[in-house]
Amino acid sequence: MFCSVCGQSVKDGARFCEHCGAPLQEPGAITPYGSSKVSFGRSGLRKQADPYKDQISQLKLQIRQLKLDLKQINTGMSKTRAQYNQTAAFVPHGLLRRGYKITEDMRLMGPQQQKQRLQQEIMALEQQLLGLQQAQMQWKNERD
Repeated sequence: MFCSVCGQSVKDGARFCEHCGAPLQEPGAITPYGSSKVSFGRSGLRKQADPYKDQISQLKLQIRQLKLDLKQINTGMSKTRAQYNQTAAFVPHGLLRRGYKITEDMRLMGPQQQKQRLQQEIMALEQQLLGLQQAQMQWKNERD
């Protein structure tokens, strides 16, 4: 449930909003859906706050965290490749070197799969973010 005054979520059975202190036992004090935050502008007119703002900022944070995780995986893979490249010169040509390369590929297989999974997750979240930003723009245009 959400407070109809500030739009923040409230616990079931609460008598007052923890965020703004509004009484919740009055009819219409609790809404079952997302917030429609209302504030007073300079002219004293009530205007609805952006319903997409919190979702967009939360998605941006999730994307940023996933990109940091991806960067960490890429760094680890680069270190593994660098280690093999530095020592490969000392491995004799032929089957031994091929085996050495196969070992490198096997060590990089797990991180490569993680990298692909993170890239797909980032892409899905960016598509979701784009949809929310388009909805936000449409909402803003309808208000004007």
